[in-house]
Amino acid sequence: MRILHITPSYKPADGYGGPIISVGRLAEEQVKAGAEVWVFTTTANGSVELPVPAGTPQDVDGVLVRYFKRWTGDHGHFSPALLWAVWREVRQFQVVQIHSWWNWVVFGAVLACRWRGVRTVVSPHGMLSPYTIQGRMRHVFQRYIGQWLLSKSLLHATSNQESWELQALHPGLPVAVVVPNIVYLPILPTFGGSESWGTPRPFRLLFLSRIDPKKGLDILFQALANLKTAPDWRLTIGGATGSNYQRKMQTLATGLGLAERITWLGWTQGEAKWDLLAQSDLLVLPSHNENFAIAVLEALAAGTPVVVGNQVGLHSYVAENDFGWRTDTEPEALARVLINAIADEEKRRRIRQTAPAKVRADFEPGKVLQKYFDLYRRIGSIDSIGSIS
Repeated sequence: MRILHITPSYKPADGYGGPIISVGRLAEEQVKAGAEVWVFTTTANGSVELPVPAGTPQDVDGVLVRYFKRWTGDHGHFSPALLWAVWREVRQFQVVQIHSWWNWVVFGAVLACRWRGVRTVVSPHGMLSPYTIQGRMRHVFQRYIGQWLLSKSLLHATSNQESWELQALHPGLPVAVVVPNIVYLPILPTFGGSESWGTPRPFRLLFLSRIDPKKGLDILFQALANLKTAPDWRLTIGGATGSNYQRKMQTLATGLGLAERITWLGWTQGEAKWDLLAQSDLLVLPSHNENFAIAVLEALAAGTPVVVGNQVGLHSYVAENDFGWRTDTEPEALARVLINAIADEEKRRRIRQTAPAKVRADFEPGKVLQKYFDLYRRIGSIDSIGSIS
C-alpha cells in the first residue's frame, strides 16, 4: 500500500508545534505496519529554510520525504515545485492525506487532486475552527471557495470538539470522522517521582505548549494574579523561548507581580519532559482553541491531573473520565477552578493512580492506527488495507 501525506512543514521543523509531531508519528507507524509512506512538504522552518536537499527523497525515520523549496517565507508556503509533483504523481498513491489549511500547499494540493480525480482525506489540525476563521475575508473564502475545494474530500477530525466545529462550518460535506492523533506514552512505571502528600512545598503548576497567543498564557497569568493569597505555588513554562510574544508575556507577568514565581524552562523533550510532567502537580492549558492537545494525554500518562479550557479538543475526554477540571477561558473562571484543584488533594491522588493505565489503553498506537486504516476505507480508494494490521 502506498500512502502520500502532503503537509506544508515536516520534521525537523519542530517550531511549528503539534502538527509536526502528529503527522510524523502517523507516517512512521504506517511504515511499521508495512505501508510505503511518502511525505511531500516544503523546506519551511519558520523564517528560514531547512538545510536539506530539495526534491530528492530523504529517509526520515523510515519515511520517504521530499522537501520542496518555497517561494515565500511566510505561512503561505507557496511552492510551485511541490504542487507540480503532486499533479504529476498523485495518481500513483492509493491514499492521499492532506494536512493543515490556510496555505498554498494545501489549497493547491486539494485542487490538483480534485482535477486529477483523486479523493483525499483532509486533516485541518484545528485550522478550520471559529478561532482561526476570523475576519470577513476568511469567512467569505471558506463559504464559497473552501466549501467547493473540500466537497470531494473526507474531513478528518482528531477530537469530538473539532468534529463539531467542522460539521457546524460545513454541514453539507462528508461527516468529519474522529480519529485521534497517535501519541507515544511512557511505559509503566512513569518517570520521575510522585507527589509528596502532606510534605510542605510550593504547589507545582505546569504550562507545556507553544508560547503563542492561541494557548491562553495571558489568561493563565491573569488568573494566577488572583491566587497570590492561595497556598504557595510555582509555575513552570515549557515551550520554546525567544519570541516577541514570550517577551510580551514576561512583561505581563512582571506587571502582575508574578515574575518571581515563574520559571521559563524553554523547549523540553525526552526523559526530561516526562520527569517534568511526573513531578508537577497540575498541567494547565487554557487555550482559546486546541483541536487535540497532545500535552494533555502526556500529562495524564505521567499521572498528572489537568485543567483544560472548554475549547481544548480533549476536554470531553477529561470530563468523561474525571481526570481533571474543565474551565471557561476567562481569568476569573480559571482562578476559581485552580483554587478547587489545588484544594482537592484526594481527587489529584486518584488521578495519579488511575489515569496512566487508562490513557495508554485508550490511545495505544496500534489501536489508533487501525482507525486510520478504517478511515481510508471510507474514501473507497483501496482494498488492500485489510491486510495491514
